[in-house]
Amino acid sequence: MKETPSVDASARSPHRKYAGKDASTRQAERRDKLLVAGVDLIGTKGFVATTIDDVCREAGLTKRYFYESFENREALLTTAFEGVTWELLQRIGKAAAAHARDARALVRTGVRETFAFVAEHPAKGQLMMIEAMSVRSQLGRLYVKQFGAFVELVLSLTRSFLPPDTATEAELTVMARGVIGAIIHLCQGWIATDFKQPIDELVAGTVRIFAGIGRELGIPDWMDPAHP
Repeated sequence: MKETPSVDASARSPHRKYAGKDASTRQAERRDKLLVAGVDLIGTKGFVATTIDDVCREAGLTKRYFYESFENREALLTTAFEGVTWELLQRIGKAAAAHARDARALVRTGVRETFAFVAEHPAKGQLMMIEAMSVRSQLGRLYVKQFGAFVELVLSLTRSFLPPDTATEAELTVMARGVIGAIIHLCQGWIATDFKQPIDELVAGTVRIFAGIGRELGIPDWMDPAHP
């Protein structure tokens, strides 16, 4: 009886390695390349003008690999938007945590980190602050969720400074939504003018918005009008 040729186990396994990397690692790397390409293109050309072919060409991959990670363009958009916004949230939270007992320093740090992130990563800033506004229907509930995450960050960082019974939770939430909206608007204008205004001026002006709210709420660190 003729013996059936044996097959190397590594050749049968879906987990076989190439260049020392298994299949899941290679897939994750391809997905990351597509995400980087998607953020760059959506944040420069806009979502409407960005095609799957564009993304694949930028990433150096074929459509086969695009559909391996994303169902469609909208899936790429939502994943990119969520990743970029969480990146900014983490950056602000980490920097502000060092000033947990100083309201002025906390606010100034958080505001500066926001503007600095947008300046350092223009495509990410464009995606978050401008493009997301024009494609909110595609982002759906994710846009509301991520906006709410920024609002909650503001509230969580400032609650410990508030005097007792200074405002209701609903009032505080409205205030937080207002300052987040103001920062988004300032970023939009800054991006549109190619970052012409010095960041120090933007930070100083935005801190004054927080200062006014802080004085209204009776936060001790903001009560000296000589130090906005």
